[in-house]
This record gives sequence, C-alpha cells and structure tokens, in this order.
Amino acid sequence: MAETKVDIARLKEKLEALTGYDLEAAELEERAAGNMTPEISFSKRYQARLAAKALGCVLSDIQSMKASEYTMATLMVNNFLFGSLAGNEVQPSNTEK
Repeated sequence: MAETKVDIARLKEKLEALTGYDLEAAELEERAAGNMTPEISFSKRYQARLAAKALGCVLSDIQSMKASEYTMATLMVNNFLFGSLAGNEVQPSNTEK
C-alpha cells in the first residue's frame, strides 16, 4: 500500500471553511454507509470524513494514515466540533520531516 501524504497541518484552517451543508452532507454519507452512531459527531469515521472533506481528499486517504496521524486528524476535527465547549484545543505537530 502506497503511503498517502495528507497535510494535517492545514486541517484546522480548512475545517474553518466548512459550512453546515458540508457537515450535513458528511452525515448523510455516513448514515448511507451504515453508521448509526446516535450522535454522529462522536464517530471517528464521521470525523475522518470531515477531515477528508476539508482537505479535499477521499476518506480512504485519511483512513490509510499511520494510526498516530489518523488520531491527530480526528482529534483536530473533534476539537473543531467540540473544543470551544471544553475550552481546549488540539494543535498539530509537524509530522513532515
């Protein structure tokens, strides 16, 4: 499997450009894929789908990331969705060397 380069350092800024329509579209895609998580925003796959949508890539590009990068990407989306409620913010580390 080829390694996919996804620039998660730009994810925060890209998430800010999403609209409610984007979130709804991602939810509809997840529901159609069988994701029945009661509050979809807590679903890692929904969060991965939002990351993909924000970065202009496909879901499998996010899913194929190394586990630590996938976790960072989904935590950044989680923070985007809920961070202001908790007063915390996850910052990306420089994963490209």
